[in-house]
Amino acid sequence: MQVHLKSLLPFIAALLGGFLSSCVNVQEAEYKTPLEAPEDAHPAPIMFSTLTMKLPTGTEIGSLSEDCLWPTPAGRNTLRGAVNQGDLDDVFEEVLEGQGYDVTGSLSLFFPEEIQDEIMRSEYRVGGKVIHAEMDACHEGQPLIFGVPGGRSGTKGEMFLEIEWSVYDALRRRTVHKTTTKGYTEQRQLNQEGLSLMITGAFEMAAHNLGTQQEFHDLIFYGTKPPNWYKKKKHEDRPLPFEAQEDVSINNPPLSRKNFTAEIEDISQIAVLVQNGMSSHGSGFFITPQGHIITNSHVVGDAQRVRIVTKERREKLIAQVLRVDRARDVALLKLEEIPEKLQIMTRPIRTDWPAVSEEIYAIGAPRTALLQDTVTKGIVSAHRKNMRFLGTRQDFIQGDVEIHGGNSGGALLDAHGNIVGITVGAQIAGDGSGIGLNYFIPVGGALEKLGITLGNNSDVPAGFDTSDMAPRKSLNVGPPVKITP
Repeated sequence: MQVHLKSLLPFIAALLGGFLSSCVNVQEAEYKTPLEAPEDAHPAPIMFSTLTMKLPTGTEIGSLSEDCLWPTPAGRNTLRGAVNQGDLDDVFEEVLEGQGYDVTGSLSLFFPEEIQDEIMRSEYRVGGKVIHAEMDACHEGQPLIFGVPGGRSGTKGEMFLEIEWSVYDALRRRTVHKTTTKGYTEQRQLNQEGLSLMITGAFEMAAHNLGTQQEFHDLIFYGTKPPNWYKKKKHEDRPLPFEAQEDVSINNPPLSRKNFTAEIEDISQIAVLVQNGMSSHGSGFFITPQGHIITNSHVVGDAQRVRIVTKERREKLIAQVLRVDRARDVALLKLEEIPEKLQIMTRPIRTDWPAVSEEIYAIGAPRTALLQDTVTKGIVSAHRKNMRFLGTRQDFIQGDVEIHGGNSGGALLDAHGNIVGITVGAQIAGDGSGIGLNYFIPVGGALEKLGITLGNNSDVPAGFDTSDMAPRKSLNVGPPVKITP
């Protein structure tokens, strides 16, 4: 009887499979014991962000043999195409929810509006990056049985992942914790998505073990910062001209009663362009003749100094970042030098909320720095108290005055050119366009968070016809939380 070599391949593979698989020794890991979640606990909502591969170029993570015969070295790119972000999102939600955490996710949701609202609840974002991986796997095509394709095909094997987790405080806009966990899985049956299943399985154990870590648990459940909580190093050895906590007082003049159009030349003088070391830009405005400027904290980021460009690009100056409140997303700057020819203009500050339907104007640099000094007009469309927006709760003036990226930090003014707010963010449609639902920080709350004293002489002057102005209201400043526009 004649025996064809091709018909013996499955038997040879079976004989050699155990020997070949022993060529790669994959680390193993185990599930840690979960911590007890108090029945009356209210953990902060967390959201899984993404898993990235941070393995050095040229890294070999093991082997992936074809037809389960000949081991072939597998590089880091083997994993990249097999990562299914949606599956990881679901696994993270299931695993951490099972330990009592409040994970914002879309497992049980269907409508986009529901999913968006759920995402906006998150106070912490958790991201992971694979810093070490080991794999011993084989891929087998569909075998031929009597010359006809049949049987199972796919990938099987075992995988080990070490993941470095970063926990980002969405309210305070900084990474507050870093840690690592390990995960292991074994895929014993061939499966068309075997490689993805192996990654998901190892990730599942690593995510489980993250939830069992005491420091992570206490941070999410009780807000307790880890003993060695993660901080970015600041270059505090560089000399800075001003004391960050210097007293800043505004001698606020009486509110203006002139028409905005009649005052436009003076009003536009307060606006500046703010640029940090990145290619992005934002807007800002002068509040004192000494060169103090207000903008958003997300415009300056972690910079200690930023570039200031005045109206019509007349002056390019440097300002020190005195202090920021990331919860309210505001920052206070001060020019390091004021040229003699620079005439700094300021405007009255109105701390009561403009009434719904009242006219408002925004000044800034939408989209590009070349559009600096752009003025747009609209109305106040709503007062939003303690509104949840992109993972935080704050008080906002809502208006339909058109704004775009680059307007952030610019002044919002009433129909008489009095400053009432600061541009901060907008609701964006699926195609990235604005939909007329834009948000502004009430200026009174911003001054309070930045420790700025406002003079008590901003009342409407005697005899002022207030029939065309909103009624004065007391300012209701909410708790210190943060917004991500």
